Amino acid sequence: MVGCTGYPRYARDASITPKESVPMRGGLTTDEFIRLGMVMRKYLGKPYRGTSQYHDGLDCSLFTGQVFREFNKTRLPRTAAEQYAEGREIPRRRLSYGDLVFFRTERRHISHVGIYVGQNEFIHVSTSNGVIISNLSETYWADRYAGARRILE
Repeated sequence: MVGCTGYPRYARDASITPKESVPMRGGLTTDEFIRLGMVMRKYLGKPYRGTSQYHDGLDCSLFTGQVFREFNKTRLPRTAAEQYAEGREIPRRRLSYGDLVFFRTERRHISHVGIYVGQNEFIHVSTSNGVIISNLSETYWADRYAGARRILE
């Protein structure tokens, strides 16, 4: 997750191999991708605490907002639904490290966001486990996937 998570050359599980090669985006260096990974990594295990600003914890959109603000001072809107309107829409097959991934966990509206970290995985805030890494192919997430947005260009 720290930037050195290239796709395995000889994977036993073909489902984790990308369908197409995605080059590094213009303007971002390898060092910057590593730094983004280090910012995300420091949040692993931090607890979920709802949306109040008066406690030591995070919800999903506060997490993504803090990561991007700390990484390069990018300010994201407060809610997952508002963040879904930011950046450029990205097809799932073109996901790249650092893209925001969105889900409909509460009926029809966008209600959850995480950050794609490669190999079909994303880092996000779980209400039960805090900041964790999950796989987009897990049934729960696959059934609720709503789209992705590229913030870093």
